[in-house]
Amino acid sequence: MYFSTIIVALSILYISASVNTIRLADAQNVINSTEIDSLLETAYTLFNQKKYHEAIKYYDKILAINASEINALNHKGLALWRLHKYNEALPYFDQILAINPSNVKALNNKGLALLGLQKNDEAIKYFDQLLSMNASDLYALINKGGTLLALEKNDEAIKYFDQALSINASNVYAINNKAEALAEMGKNEEAISVIEKTARDNPNDEYLQSTMAFILGNMGKDDSARVYYEKALRINSNLTEILYEKELDVFNRIMGNKILPQQR
Repeated sequence: MYFSTIIVALSILYISASVNTIRLADAQNVINSTEIDSLLETAYTLFNQKKYHEAIKYYDKILAINASEINALNHKGLALWRLHKYNEALPYFDQILAINPSNVKALNNKGLALLGLQKNDEAIKYFDQLLSMNASDLYALINKGGTLLALEKNDEAIKYFDQALSINASNVYAINNKAEALAEMGKNEEAISVIEKTARDNPNDEYLQSTMAFILGNMGKDDSARVYYEKALRINSNLTEILYEKELDVFNRIMGNKILPQQR
């Protein structure tokens, strides 16, 4: 009888301790969640300000709290991608895909990292996987088109940009890439008609400004092209890092060693 009472008492104490442990764990989870939310907010602000090195420090703090925090993994990978550190970005997207193989953002961003590494055929597989999941995935359409553009399959690329534009007629990425594909095919007048209004309406988009310059350069309008390259350089002094080989050739021909006062 005495023995049984002890067992019951120990069981009650054990249950009580377990409940307290759960409550403590829940409380710690709430604290961690609040801290992560605060860190994410700061990191997003820095990311949107293009302060990628600083943003990465905050994503690292988050991952030290929770190594599987999806938003931090994704955005740290994106920050590294923005810094053109494509090899370093890939493991973060892979970590997300190990947790969830169907994560749309990770599939897209891994494709972009592979595209940055010029592993174009491999990149297309990820965009195709996204399109098999959702044939109207806007970014998968644009990014597959962009990969085909990198492979100089311009006619095929334009089909994907047109599909994207049928979903969102004002998407600047689809407009920019379609105009670039047309210019590379020598269809400069058509390219201008596609991009001109959008470039005018988005004066702080370096991609649109540099693509306008590329098209005008193709047309032999070097003075006008130089004006657009100067606009793009004011927005992004590292403009040459985002230009395709053909664009870079036109940029170097038109700009030479010209350095704007703002970049000295």
